Amino acid sequence: MQINSNQYVMRLLKLIILIVKAIFSDLRSLANALYHYCEEANWKQYVTVKMGFAQGLPTIDLLDLLPGLNENIVDYTYLDGTSRVTDIVVLKSLARRFAGCSYLEIGSFRGESLVNVAAVAKECVSVSLSDNEMKELGLGEHVKLQRFFSGGLQNVLHVQHNSLTYDFSQLNRKFDLIFIDGDHSYAAVKKDTENAFKLLRDENSIIVWHDYGRSYNLENWNTIAGMIDGASAENRKKIYHISNTICSVFTNREYATTFPKPLDLPNKTFKINLSAEKI
Repeated sequence: MQINSNQYVMRLLKLIILIVKAIFSDLRSLANALYHYCEEANWKQYVTVKMGFAQGLPTIDLLDLLPGLNENIVDYTYLDGTSRVTDIVVLKSLARRFAGCSYLEIGSFRGESLVNVAAVAKECVSVSLSDNEMKELGLGEHVKLQRFFSGGLQNVLHVQHNSLTYDFSQLNRKFDLIFIDGDHSYAAVKKDTENAFKLLRDENSIIVWHDYGRSYNLENWNTIAGMIDGASAENRKKIYHISNTICSVFTNREYATTFPKPLDLPNKTFKINLSAEKI
């Protein structure tokens, strides 16, 4: 079959039109991607240059933090909006360190981390957006998922309130372990961090932040900036990334630290026994 010049030109024009439409239909996504890339670059410069963390936060090895690690995790969904398995393992294992552990979690959603920590802690407090606040933010479809796993736990107090406007003095208590996993913007992380340091029970108390990284080896620089600026000059020296997780931790204990690279050889392996059942 022969194609004359007119048919060829028409097909070429149609192809060009399709390409142009595709480009312009996704301009918003492209603009958002460029904006976030530039914003992250600015936050990285802020952390590494202005704040003096030239290589980012130092890393504690997971097995130095939790020697002899052997933990069991339940009610894990492998769905978006939750911590990774090793993140929850860190929380549950750290909670075991404290006799009668008092645990505060900021930002809980379905409650997967809460249900695991509550199994070993004496008391847990969750400060998370109320259903009405979720709806006002256009997240009405998420309301049915709120407190899915933690709603019926007897040792969990659910405070339905925005952590950025909540008066934590109303709780009238201090905490051994605090997990920050709310709004991950710089301003919100900074505010949650400032509040968390005021709520620590003593020098042995610990803060864990989620989403230190977008992956195991890719930092969230704005989140890191919020952690650093929410801590005092002395305490920010004691904030570390935890290897094999996307969490960071504040601790007064001293550990050997490194600055691992993405292509470093592995220094540990994990054994996984996975089972599942329908609910």
